[in-house]
Amino acid sequence: MRQLLAMVAIVLVTGCTSRNPEQRFLEEVGNLSKDEILARGDAAAARKRWEEARRYYSFVADAFPNDPLGRQAALKIADSFFRGRDLESIAEAQLRYRDFANRFPNDPQRPYALLMLGKCSLQQARGPQRDLTPIREALAAFSQVIELYPESEVAAEARELQRKGMEDLAQHELAVARFYWRQRALLGAKHRLEYLLANYPDTEAARLGAPLLEEIRGALAAAPAG
Repeated sequence: MRQLLAMVAIVLVTGCTSRNPEQRFLEEVGNLSKDEILARGDAAAARKRWEEARRYYSFVADAFPNDPLGRQAALKIADSFFRGRDLESIAEAQLRYRDFANRFPNDPQRPYALLMLGKCSLQQARGPQRDLTPIREALAAFSQVIELYPESEVAAEARELQRKGMEDLAQHELAVARFYWRQRALLGAKHRLEYLLANYPDTEAARLGAPLLEEIRGALAAAPAG
């Protein structure tokens, strides 16, 4: 019996202890305004205490989902994951930015959410020689910013990131064309270079590819028929 009572006491103490942090948090925020709660999240984020910051942000976002401050808190949660930089955090940030952009199409911060959505995709890209899907996804997000919000504060950054993404796609086409050229697969190289110049004319890759295309056309013209 004594052993049983001791075990019950341990369970009760453990349970109370586990509840205390949450109780203390609720008591803390219960005495604060939503602006003050958000400010405490900002203070924790400034010290890179991301989990602590997300507790404050999540409370504001959940308690005031249709309030501008609640939506701002939701974006700050996404930002905190983005700053984690590891792939798992970036993936979580990506989900949250996409959710924000879909849920709040008229929010003034939607251009920013779309820009950050594209940045998340770029963080997952591995260069022009690897899978190009993240780059294409990033370009789709940047295009939305440029087309829908051309006068927004983030439009200039979206244009610059779009330019870099287009260069990556163009460099991929140039690399493939050069591979075909080295293999003497002249038609394959020609088609790749023509595609490059038609779709990415303002890139450095296009500038480098143009003389190679002329050389290949000359080689094909000089080749014996048949």
